[in-house]
Amino acid sequence: MLIEVSTISGETYIEESYIEETSPFQSAAITVMDARTGFVLYENAQHELMYPASVTKIMTALLVLEEISDLQQDLVFSEYSVLSLPTYASRMNMVAGDTITIYEALYGLMLRSGNDVANALAEHISGDIPTFVALMNHRAMEIGAVNTRFVNPCGLPGDGQHTTAYDMALIMQEALNHPVFIDLIAAPDFFIPPIENFPEGVTIHNTNRLIQVEEPYYNPWVIGGKTGFTNAAQHTLVSYARQGDHALIVSVLYAPRGATFTDTTALLDYAFSLPVETIFDSAAHFWEVPVIQYADGDMGGETDVIGNIRVRGDTDLRLPMPEDMPTIRHELHIPDTLQPPVRRGDVVGYKNFYVGDTLLDSIALVSQDTIMHQVIAPRDLQDTSTATESARLPISLPFPLPSFDLVFISVGVLLIIMLLMLVRKRRIRRRRILLQRRRAARARYAKYNSW
Repeated sequence: MLIEVSTISGETYIEESYIEETSPFQSAAITVMDARTGFVLYENAQHELMYPASVTKIMTALLVLEEISDLQQDLVFSEYSVLSLPTYASRMNMVAGDTITIYEALYGLMLRSGNDVANALAEHISGDIPTFVALMNHRAMEIGAVNTRFVNPCGLPGDGQHTTAYDMALIMQEALNHPVFIDLIAAPDFFIPPIENFPEGVTIHNTNRLIQVEEPYYNPWVIGGKTGFTNAAQHTLVSYARQGDHALIVSVLYAPRGATFTDTTALLDYAFSLPVETIFDSAAHFWEVPVIQYADGDMGGETDVIGNIRVRGDTDLRLPMPEDMPTIRHELHIPDTLQPPVRRGDVVGYKNFYVGDTLLDSIALVSQDTIMHQVIAPRDLQDTSTATESARLPISLPFPLPSFDLVFISVGVLLIIMLLMLVRKRRIRRRRILLQRRRAARARYAKYNSW
């Protein structure tokens, strides 16, 4: 259901009769989602079409972080980015030609909810706003936000613009993959250094009262979020909260003033109080997969099993369990055999968990062992007449056999010793011959002199 609106004298008014009281909360549409898996813990009208207001800027910030690697580059405000906005729109009060960094602009976007900043960022990335809006809608479909359609980068009312509480939770979940985004939404305030329009600089404050310590709405579990308001959308809020290892996303749309904060706190109280159950314990489950090797290197030939590897999940799956917990089914995707090399830590399969047809989580299955290629004699050199499983086992001897290296060294030393002995023998023989020749010469000389 899209909340109907009427326009009188240029002002947009809500037709309150279209709001249905279907929950104990004041927000018309609600999604409470596990931040890691996307598992929905509580919902009310989460797929009903609603106006987003400035929570739209979550998508704008996400695209900036995905498209721009150097956040210190300059952002220059065009005349259109600052002059095309209606008088009631929130803004940073930039003027044409003002220059700040992309990093500073992101704080102006998420804390001050500057619509002039949203326009300038859209023009910086895509050249013009319509092209950027097309990028927003394409990215929303990729994320799975199929019931969302944006018409501008800031969330101001426009024909055909709508979203759902569930879709905004999905977009927030995607944005949380960027640490810079978490820093943005968690900052109570931010100082922008002096520029021409602000010669003394300007400090901007976060409009999210859940993270302001001095506010009565302050909630220590809430890390950050994005607020929104237009007459058509009323008050909207998408929050990110954490308690221990458990993180939640709470998306509330179309609420009266202040109700986004009270509803979010009540929903967090409920969700964090749910019992956490173990859906998958990686330490308690393992599988064995044989590793095969083709004997002759022929992929179509015969194979040998050269070992088995143990496979375990690389993480656990634990979820809070509401009373009306839907059935979670799981699918094991692991090959019947593997080929070497398989190393410890290699991902060899997945275990997927589904709620209905929606993928809840996919846990990687990793090898706990290492098996490398082994030398296997070709089949035609093996004695197939006695080839049995036991014939492949090593033979036990009463004494250890010397290694190949030791035999090789011993033979070499023996050859060297024999060569030295042969040389010595030849030298001794030559000395004997020379001595005999000298004795014969002396005998002849003595006989000659006696004459």
